[in-house]
Amino acid sequence: MIPALWSLSVLVTVLAWIVARHRPEHRPIAWLLAYGLVTDAVRELIGAQVLRPARAELAGAPFTGWVRVAFHFESALFLGWMAGVAALAVFIFGRRRPWGVLAVYVVAVAVLAAGYPTFRGALLAKAYTACELAALCVSVGCLLRWYFGREPAQSHHFISGLIVVAELTMLAGPFRVGIFGAWDLARSILFALYLALTPTQGVLAWRRTS
Repeated sequence: MIPALWSLSVLVTVLAWIVARHRPEHRPIAWLLAYGLVTDAVRELIGAQVLRPARAELAGAPFTGWVRVAFHFESALFLGWMAGVAALAVFIFGRRRPWGVLAVYVVAVAVLAAGYPTFRGALLAKAYTACELAALCVSVGCLLRWYFGREPAQSHHFISGLIVVAELTMLAGPFRVGIFGAWDLARSILFALYLALTPTQGVLAWRRTS
């Protein structure tokens, strides 16, 4: 499934940028999908080359030195997707600059880094769940405010809504089961999201390039 997921991620990102060339309102979506694609690759590389070998060698002891730096960097990239979804909702549905989301994201990353090694294992999973819940509260709040405001729906609203719904599914699935032990379930949700985004963006791209 991994090659298929990577292929879909590349496809939806390319389609998003094709659409964004003619629809400026689609650019935040393109940036978020590009962030997801790049950071997933970087996080996989860090995990395979640094973190997993270090865990095996340290046998549960806390990370130190550059390994700890790599761990915090990987954690920041992971939290960045949650913050990105919230920022997208604020920008698309709330029609505001998401500087507040950025500020909260920086604080969360700093707190988790400063609190290490306390924040690891089960406690780190709880912290990630709290961050996901906070991001979803912002995202769903903006979505509902837009919905009840009865602003005419456009393609970027629909696509952003799909992304928010996918994140809601993450909270009910991997984060409930245990985020560190449910990567396959998380990948399945992303796979379903990309499958939904492919024809939607494909039609938009075809209309603009035909």
